[in-house]
Amino acid sequence: MQTIHINVDESKKDILLNIVKNLKEDVVKSYSISTTEDAFYEERKKRLMTLREDIKSGKEPMVDFESSVDELIEELQA
Repeated sequence: MQTIHINVDESKKDILLNIVKNLKEDVVKSYSISTTEDAFYEERKKRLMTLREDIKSGKEPMVDFESSVDELIEELQA
């Protein structure tokens, strides 16, 4: 059995539920409706936007991935 999550606009929810209800009985074992949204989405979005602006302005330095990996490899080989 597999679980599938589908995000649907509120205005289209009834259409989707109608489709699910009209499927053969052995196709869908069960379904539930969750109206909860990601409680931390706005907080993460704000943090990422701030980080992006800080990187663009130079306030937050960009990490050079290649040199960081090279340093890590050297450290591990030592």
